[in-house]
Amino acid sequence: MSKPIQLGLVGNLENRRIRDFCNSWQALGQPRPTLIDYQHLPQSAPRVDVLRIDSPGESAALAAELIAIGGGPKAAKLEHGEVAYLREFHLGYCAQLQRINDWGLPTFSAPAEIATMFDKWQCHQRFLGAGLSRPPSSLAPLSCAEWQKQRADHGRVFLKPLHGSSSSGVCALRWTSSKQQLQSPIRIAGGQLFNSLRVQKYETWPEIEFILTRLLPQGMVAESWIPKLTQPGGAMDVRVLVIAGEARHYVVRQSHSPMTNLHLGNRRANSCGLDVPLELAFRLAEKAAACFPQSLYAGVDVLLDLRGQPFIGEINAFGDLLPGLIHRGEDPYSAIANAYLGLLQ
Repeated sequence: MSKPIQLGLVGNLENRRIRDFCNSWQALGQPRPTLIDYQHLPQSAPRVDVLRIDSPGESAALAAELIAIGGGPKAAKLEHGEVAYLREFHLGYCAQLQRINDWGLPTFSAPAEIATMFDKWQCHQRFLGAGLSRPPSSLAPLSCAEWQKQRADHGRVFLKPLHGSSSSGVCALRWTSSKQQLQSPIRIAGGQLFNSLRVQKYETWPEIEFILTRLLPQGMVAESWIPKLTQPGGAMDVRVLVIAGEARHYVVRQSHSPMTNLHLGNRRANSCGLDVPLELAFRLAEKAAACFPQSLYAGVDVLLDLRGQPFIGEINAFGDLLPGLIHRGEDPYSAIANAYLGLLQ
């Protein structure tokens, strides 16, 4: 048995992430972790040996608190799934990460690196600086009128919120001089935008303008739309969990829409039947994770173009929620826990 390590778990305490990691940690003979609620962060450092910082998502009360900390309205009453105040949520979360950083405790992933992983433009710059393949990208204008001025007569592009996650607010646009289309897991209701579990198509300019007028001011990245490798079952990309520098658990995702996120009803593909090897994707994911040397693990989304060449799509500080995946006899949480304990030996 490894030396007892008192782990502190920071997160939403009712979330399955906290429950499942607790179970994995204790299954290795370690003491029950100390649970630390984002909404009740202590002023001084808790008495733990190391911290694992988990996702702030899936809590309306926490979202309202972070929005207020980030300069938004106090007690923002967002309806379930509403897409709003992304910038303020991010600023509030960065402030909480700084509080955690000020405790001066060891962490599985450094708070500053988690904050950077939540900023798509900073990640883009970091990847380019490391010479990694990325779709050409730029900061989008902050208004729909300016977007119309800058866009070419025809084209296709992804607009991604700077601080969004799980495809929230991501828009795939294509247009010509005579028609346009926006695809996004967004629905319009009551004058607001809401996350949808189904990718919607919008083909009238008033609808597209309505969406962009609300998203662009919150900050977005315009990313070139690289046609993805398509095989029976749809276009594909790969989510790779990199742990301690090594590509471990992965899932090939296939979709008939531009978004491949599994929660949108897309499918896990059987990699054994693919016509393209994934080794290049794994190596690129490892290089992307290496851009964050103070993070023990990260989920990396790798795009594959029509020739099977890999490009970094996203990196996710909390991309380890991959239930049912086993690699070398370990689920993702057990692999992360064992990797940390292995570093102490």
